[in-house]
Amino acid sequence: MVHGIGLGGGALIGLAAALFYLYAARSSDGAAAPPGSGALAGATVLSAVLLWLTVVVGTYVVFPPYRVTPPAGVTDLSEFPRALLLASPSTAWLHAFAMERKEHMPWIASMLTTAVAFVAVRYRSAVLQNSSLRNLSMALLAISFALVAFVSLMGVFVNKVAPLD
Repeated sequence: MVHGIGLGGGALIGLAAALFYLYAARSSDGAAAPPGSGALAGATVLSAVLLWLTVVVGTYVVFPPYRVTPPAGVTDLSEFPRALLLASPSTAWLHAFAMERKEHMPWIASMLTTAVAFVAVRYRSAVLQNSSLRNLSMALLAISFALVAFVSLMGVFVNKVAPLD
């Protein structure tokens, strides 16, 4: 719950807020940046921190129990999520597709969001005034948002079939 809903959900909300702020703060006439560029920096830093916490907790706390191999002779695989998924051809795709993506994509999203957070903190008003920098920041945050949303959806699918208690 803390990993997926708390940290991952918080990161998605932060990414959406930062994307909205970048989109809403654009000006086509090259006018001065709107006040509150600190809000953008805060949203991107918060998103990056939440994403890194989600990735670290997922990699080092949630994932190891998922991978536990059942002892020989065990027939009830409900305590062994990966083995439970792989035991049926109808759910094996969840491991082969979903879990393989969940192992790598969040790291990419965290790195991209951290890059945008750095730029938003270092060049606060320039991010909003410079259309190229703003568009690049929006693109990177949109990619991060899409990756995190996809990984979250895959997590829901896996958790419905083979929940980790």
